[in-house]
Amino acid sequence: MSVPTPRATALELIEAVVDPGSWRCWDEWDGPAGALTETADPAYRADLLAARERTGLDESVITGEGRLRGRRVAVVACEFRFLAGSIGVAAGERLVRAVERATELRL
Repeated sequence: MSVPTPRATALELIEAVVDPGSWRCWDEWDGPAGALTETADPAYRADLLAARERTGLDESVITGEGRLRGRRVAVVACEFRFLAGSIGVAAGERLVRAVERATELRL
């Protein structure tokens, strides 16, 4: 029986795939309590804050660009450790913005 290995984070996977030093994140974050925690549900707000503290990320979706074998590419990834990678309104908006930006940049 094999010993389970720790799961790589989304950022670790991105860094492993794109050319070294080429990753540029597109996401804007306004700190641990940020606007995305403005919810009427205190339990959900607490879950968001805990996920942010645990992962160092503000959302389950990470977007940006890098180079793959020298070619400029858009990158979108979900971080499972952030609320099991669930996609809420904020994450969905981030996905849409990434697709729009990648289309505009012809990536």
